[in-house]
Amino acid sequence: MDTLTGTLLAICVAAVLLLVAYKKGFLTNTGILASFISAVIIAYCGNFWWFAAYMLFPIMAFAATFTKIKKKKAMGLQEGKAGERGHMNILGVGLIPTIVSVVYFIDDGGASPYLTVAFLAAIAVSVADTTSSEIGVFDKDVWMITTLKKTEPGINGGISRLGLVSSAITSLVFAILSYALVFHCLDWRILIVWVCGMVGNLLDSVVGAVWENKGRISKYGNNIVTALSGAVIGFLLCLIVN
Repeated sequence: MDTLTGTLLAICVAAVLLLVAYKKGFLTNTGILASFISAVIIAYCGNFWWFAAYMLFPIMAFAATFTKIKKKKAMGLQEGKAGERGHMNILGVGLIPTIVSVVYFIDDGGASPYLTVAFLAAIAVSVADTTSSEIGVFDKDVWMITTLKKTEPGINGGISRLGLVSSAITSLVFAILSYALVFHCLDWRILIVWVCGMVGNLLDSVVGAVWENKGRISKYGNNIVTALSGAVIGFLLCLIVN
C-alpha cells in the first residue's frame, strides 16, 4: 500500500472511529482534534499498519475506562467528568509514538525494525498503565510502590495485584496484535514490546509516587516520560539482542 493510499484510508478510518468516540462521549472536542492529528501523522510518516496498531490503544483503553464506570464515578476515581479523555490525555499517550514515527520517516525506515519496536513499546506502556489504573481501582489491597505500605485505591504510585495482572494481560494482547499488524508475522520481539509495557507501567508508578504526588510533574508529563522510557528501552533491547 503506497503512502497516499494508506494515509487516505487512515483518515477515513480515524474519522469513523472518532465520530463514534464523540457520540459516546469518550473524547472531548479537543481530544478528538489531537487524536486525529496524531493519527494522520503516524499514518503518513509510518504507514497504515502503524496507524492500525496505534488505534488499538484507544479501543483497549476505553474498554478499560468504561468498565463499571458508574462505580468509578461513585468512588470519585473516573477520568474527567464521566470517563472522557481530553487533548492533554492524548498528548501524554500520543506524543512519543508520533515523534518516533517522524524519526522513522526522516530516517526513511533505515533503523527498522528497531524504531518500529520502539513505536510499539511506547504504546504498550500506555496500554499497561491505563489498564492498571482503570481496573486496579477495584482492588481493595493497594500498596505504595516505593514503600510497599498499604494505601488507598487510585493514588499515584499505588499498585495492586488486580492492576498488575490486568496490565500484564492487556499489554501482552496489545504486543501480539500490534506486532502482527505491523510486521505481518509473529516472533520473539513481541516479548520486548510486552516487557517494555510492564516496565514502563511500573516506572509510571514510581514517578507518580516520587514526583507526581509532590506536584513536581503532572500525570501527563509522567505519561510522556514513561512512554519515552518504553520506546528507548525497546529500541536498545532490539538493537542489543539483534
